[in-house]
Amino acid sequence: MSTMNTDDRGPLDLTKQVDDLTQTVDGYKQLVETQHREIFELRKIASEVESYRNLLHGYRCVISDLSYKLRK
Repeated sequence: MSTMNTDDRGPLDLTKQVDDLTQTVDGYKQLVETQHREIFELRKIASEVESYRNLLHGYRCVISDLSYKLRK
């Protein structure tokens, strides 16, 4: 009675090589999906930062104009 354990397959076993490569590809796919989500989030944050910069510039202009009018 002999049971073959998948761990007993040698490095030249093609089925093992295919399984290993499939796991590697699946890992890379998950990594790419994660990076796509992170890139999307970073772009969203960059957009918000630019919006806040524009808002800050507007506030600075208003403050500058009001300061100028008060000095008159």
